[in-house]
Amino acid sequence: MPLTVAFTVDGTALTCKGAIAKLETEFVTLPPGSVARVLLADVPTRIDVRAWADRKGHRVVQDVRRDERFELLIEKGGRLVVAGVPGATVNAP
Repeated sequence: MPLTVAFTVDGTALTCKGAIAKLETEFVTLPPGSVARVLLADVPTRIDVRAWADRKGHRVVQDVRRDERFELLIEKGGRLVVAGVPGATVNAP
């Protein structure tokens, strides 16, 4: 089943900090399970974005090189809040 991409971060002209900041800003508003496409121009930035995703509990579901850039699909991890039950959460798949 193909993934639905919620947004794309074009980090090809950004530093690794810039790409991660943009990705994190977008992810904060989306529910767990949302998928972001991240375009990157170099290996060090790719490594940093993958490490950030791992630290934050997100999952890299695709990591491919397309010509001179890398394309990552990252699924947002986290917990779903159960409506109407204060403090209740469910682990996202």
